[in-house]
Amino acid sequence: MDWRLVVVKKALLARVPFGYFLRRAKRRRVGYLPDIGNLETTLENYANICTAARDAGRPVAGARVLEIGSGWFPVIPIMLWLDGARDIVMTDFNPRMDEVTFAVALGYLRERFPERSALRVIHRLRDFPVRYLAPFAARDVADASIDLVVSCTVLEHIEPEAITSLLASLRPKLARGGRMVHLVDHSDHLQHLDRGLSQVNFLSWGAGRHDLVNRLIGEGENRLRHHQYPPIFQRAGLELVSEQGDPHPAAMRSLQGLRLAPPFDGMSPEQLSVLVSVYAMKAKAEI
Repeated sequence: MDWRLVVVKKALLARVPFGYFLRRAKRRRVGYLPDIGNLETTLENYANICTAARDAGRPVAGARVLEIGSGWFPVIPIMLWLDGARDIVMTDFNPRMDEVTFAVALGYLRERFPERSALRVIHRLRDFPVRYLAPFAARDVADASIDLVVSCTVLEHIEPEAITSLLASLRPKLARGGRMVHLVDHSDHLQHLDRGLSQVNFLSWGAGRHDLVNRLIGEGENRLRHHQYPPIFQRAGLELVSEQGDPHPAAMRSLQGLRLAPPFDGMSPEQLSVLVSVYAMKAKAEI
């Protein structure tokens, strides 16, 4: 679908009165057909998060885990449970998941992992041993009660100052030896729906145009590049344990045909073409 039509559609949906309740009623009545490709990508991202957490010294097994921005389909929380997390807290700034989207995620994982017999024990959302906090506030979680904070393709939708505030509020929640692992998708998300765009197309937009699109669709991106996140983490009182993010060859080629807008015109192609980053960190007090 042309990205302009995507923006119009999202803008209209975002402004429908009681839109959340109407969409929820529709899901209950006619079900929900997921994008299997997106769910597969979520599994790949989860594997990368687990690897980074293990390498940073806090594996999932036995951990008390809080996920920032769990979204509609709780694929990652279910996988955390399968992989031995002893307590799971799902969060969202607004409620998204419901019984229908939970059933979709569960059905997908049952087909994807038929050998995981534990998935047959769960039949409904109430069978799943998890806390779902939406809307979420850090005060709802006790200090030093979390071993691992994770997020998957969430931080790119939050403004830099808000990222600092959010992570700073979660820092006291980390138990001794706790870690945070965040996977960030730096690509232009409109390209996920309009394959005619390059994955770095929005770097050619001026700030005014980008802000307008963000306001229209209600879930825009901050366009921060890989190298711009570590200072934000430092301001939140966190110290990097590791970071991963390699330039993407196709994005490098796309940059050659783009007229970049400020401040991206002052960055190197290597900085601009990193599309996926994984950051692992700990509280500075442990240094």
